[in-house]
Amino acid sequence: MNSVKGALCASLFFISSALANQPLVGVSWQTSSELTTLAALSEQVRYVARSVAFVEASESAVEEFTKRGLAILCLDRPGTGDRYFVADHLHFPLPQGVELVFDGGGEWALLRVEPTARLHKTPHFLWPLPNNYSLKGWLDVPRRAPKVVQTASPAVAALIEEVAAERLQAHVEALALKDPALGSVPGNMRSRFTVHPEIVESTEYIRSQLAAALGDRAVKLHSFPIDSWRVTSHTARRGNPEHVPTDTTAYNVIGTLPGTDPAAGYYIICAHYDATGVRSAGGWDWQRDPAPGADDNASGVALVLESARLLAGQQFPWSIRFIAWSGEELGLLGSQAYADLAAERDDNILGVLNFDMIGFNDLQQRLELVTNPGSQWLANEMVAAAERYGIGLAIDVFEDPGSRISDHAPFWRQGYDAIVGIENHLPADPTTYGVREGVYRVNSQYHTVVDLPDSLNWELVRRTTQLAVATLAQYGLGEGMPNLAVFTGDLLGDRADDLRVRVSNIGLGAVASSFSVQVSQCALDSSRCEVIHREQAPEGLTPGASAELHIPWQRFGEMVFLIEVDAEGQVNEVSETDNRVFQRLRLVPQSKIAVFPNPFRIGNGSVLRFSGVPLKSSVQVFGPAGDLVWKAIEDDDAQRRLGTVANEVLWYGVNHTNIPVGNGVYIYAIHSPEGTLLARDKIAVVR
Repeated sequence: MNSVKGALCASLFFISSALANQPLVGVSWQTSSELTTLAALSEQVRYVARSVAFVEASESAVEEFTKRGLAILCLDRPGTGDRYFVADHLHFPLPQGVELVFDGGGEWALLRVEPTARLHKTPHFLWPLPNNYSLKGWLDVPRRAPKVVQTASPAVAALIEEVAAERLQAHVEALALKDPALGSVPGNMRSRFTVHPEIVESTEYIRSQLAAALGDRAVKLHSFPIDSWRVTSHTARRGNPEHVPTDTTAYNVIGTLPGTDPAAGYYIICAHYDATGVRSAGGWDWQRDPAPGADDNASGVALVLESARLLAGQQFPWSIRFIAWSGEELGLLGSQAYADLAAERDDNILGVLNFDMIGFNDLQQRLELVTNPGSQWLANEMVAAAERYGIGLAIDVFEDPGSRISDHAPFWRQGYDAIVGIENHLPADPTTYGVREGVYRVNSQYHTVVDLPDSLNWELVRRTTQLAVATLAQYGLGEGMPNLAVFTGDLLGDRADDLRVRVSNIGLGAVASSFSVQVSQCALDSSRCEVIHREQAPEGLTPGASAELHIPWQRFGEMVFLIEVDAEGQVNEVSETDNRVFQRLRLVPQSKIAVFPNPFRIGNGSVLRFSGVPLKSSVQVFGPAGDLVWKAIEDDDAQRRLGTVANEVLWYGVNHTNIPVGNGVYIYAIHSPEGTLLARDKIAVVR
């Protein structure tokens, strides 16, 4: 990324800070240290791509960026109601009300969309710019030294031999065709478009197959809303925008294989099951035309169903969730709803294996794994499993933290580790590595009504399914050495205002002895570290599992920590290079409500923090005369745009029209979502 591409941004000039909307600033970065500094100076990180980050920042912060040698690529100030979207590719001309903010070299673009813009006239895949983007996947992760050779398990080898291409083909045909016995003939193709009535039959098919493997009580439907404008925008690319549905509901299908330890967390094997025909020659009407989606993505769903059938007979300390997402083609909606909910619940997700389009390649048995830096370990384990069990897949790993093409992306946004396995990244792009190297043919059937089972390479689908099964089965049935590891994101604040640190065993053998875990607090530049906690973790940490330790803390603010595991080298393990990591945290009260600073002096970007506010609770501020001057909801869109963390509400000392309030004594009241008064007290405001 270079500054020439940023020339398409709005002019680089400072606008008076009296204006209400915080500018979006594009800043160049090269190292994780620069990215960490950039985040610390910003009000909010909205998005990160290779060499560029988009942040909300004050004028003083922008000046500080420049002083520290961080190049400003663009500065854009949104109007009232404007929204930002990342587009997959750039197409001109842009519709009225859609402005180009940044050109990512033709591979992606950042657009600002005015409230009056007609999104159905935008020929782009639009991904809403997150209000809060996790840096975990972009920060440096320790690279491991060459590994000790792990031995193959006969039990795992026998298990993956049970993967049958015939069963996988049967699943794909059941999802793509109304009557599999008739084959791919006109009138026999299904539609799995997210809002088409026929998709209900596919939802039920997936539910019944997971229930047969895991039991009825282990399978649930997870609902989420679909806004009608999503459908209109998607279908208008080459279809008929007149058939607009009302707002509706779609469903993810979730099957759970419980582990022996309910607190051990879970892995996810997943794929989206909705489909589209938006690239069909001659146009596509979502109400009348089919969307069979054999490769995209009945092939991935078949892998999920077969993996559930085989792994259901095994026992693991942690759980596995087998999930089929809906709403992917409309903007990763199903996985986004789930990932947001998981983050809200503080789910312990150990890793996400997402598969999307794994069968269209008649040239080679080949798979691409796309990862971000923080999830590289997961791709490494999959490559090692493929080699260990002789699966016969040519695997190419691509580190592309900006990849948003599938359901791994929402998990990256929330700081979870995830990969996507795909036949070619991107399937319809003739400039990709696979096409250039002659190992992949451009998928002309992608997103069309002719994405049919007849075109799939069933042996490729079978081997990819073997890879998914072997990657997790080896932790329960494999044989080898342990490998202790700690990654960025493994240290968190908890609801008691203390710290929790997670240490994982990503090796194939249990940790036979106890080991030390040491946490130090460092200066914000990662220097001058002082030990704050040292503890011996118990023995017996099983493969693929993690141990969580509690650290008394009760302190708040911006902090940097160093986590070190088995510093003395007591455990004989695969590698020790992933036993140490730095992490930056902003800790806020969660166990009690704290309001500070008080007195509160307005100006120069100062902010009053309501910390320890329960989820979705309301905060109201009343003036000296008793009139309501301002209100907010914890974790709503407006607060997220201000850069809040969980259980925090920010007030900049303005009224509901964004005008600074005057001097005086104000009253705040905090109510639970049910209306219970949680706190009420005075604030002294000084200007």
